[in-house]
Amino acid sequence: MWSLLFTVVLIVVTLLLYWVYQQSRRLHLPEPHLQLLTMAAEPLQTSAAIPKTIWTYWHSAEQPEVVKRCIAGWQALNPDYHIHVLNADNITDYIRPVPDKLTRLNVAKQTDWIRLELLNRYGGIWLDASIILTASLDWVERIRAEQNTEFVGYYLERYTTNVHRPVVDSWFLAAPAQSRFVADWLALFRCEVIEGDTADYIQALSVQGRFEGLRQAISDPYYHTIHIAAQDVLERAATTYRLALLKAEDSAYALQVTSNWRRKRLYMRLLFTEKDDRPALIKLRGGERTKLESYLKWGIYRKASIAGRYLQALPEDNKVV
Repeated sequence: MWSLLFTVVLIVVTLLLYWVYQQSRRLHLPEPHLQLLTMAAEPLQTSAAIPKTIWTYWHSAEQPEVVKRCIAGWQALNPDYHIHVLNADNITDYIRPVPDKLTRLNVAKQTDWIRLELLNRYGGIWLDASIILTASLDWVERIRAEQNTEFVGYYLERYTTNVHRPVVDSWFLAAPAQSRFVADWLALFRCEVIEGDTADYIQALSVQGRFEGLRQAISDPYYHTIHIAAQDVLERAATTYRLALLKAEDSAYALQVTSNWRRKRLYMRLLFTEKDDRPALIKLRGGERTKLESYLKWGIYRKASIAGRYLQALPEDNKVV
């Protein structure tokens, strides 16, 4: 009996050690695929530079620990950028007027309008609050200048079925003020979703026979209506757009892809692996962010891991506004 128990324990320990070894092997990431998307109804003009301004939003004034540490990392890596953290209480310090209907919509829809409105007015870089940076954001302006684009963002291959019209994501947006693409995206989103109704908008697209083509493989068009609106703007393309789009699965979601989208494997990469190639930007999804809270709270990570290097607490005397 003891022999059998010992054998079982040995097998379990061996499998566990093998699993840890597999998850901690050095990860080599591909160079992110960059796709240029050009809609040229008019001659292309030189685009303005993207301001060194970072925008984000968290609905309540008090942020979760992961969000606080993400923002602290942004500041540490980008000391010459202005970082603005908006919430429901201070939004009118930056945006006036706010649509009357906005507060009746869910927070996701509110935030979708806020990000487009901010970039249209001021320009800069929008980051969702659960994004980890591992490098300065100077690469964004470098891409814009090299490719002469008005917009730098990401596309999701998993949502894309039309390779000529990749699905633009919304958790990272970068543009100068009054970018044509952002302005048109905002105008359509405000008209159809903020002032109108999401269900009516989707129904109208269905009646026109355009909905399935715009949706491609977007999982929930009622939640991801901002994605649908971006594809709608690009399909209409009555003016000139030039976009630089990075493949998210090669970069911002690279750790999730190599972890087969499993949280435990992702946490091994974030908390304990020290020698991996690191994407310049890592996007945490909602469930990934909330489960990470306790690991950070109790200091369960290696010092040289991604969490140890880029998710450190912000000193009390060094806050962002």
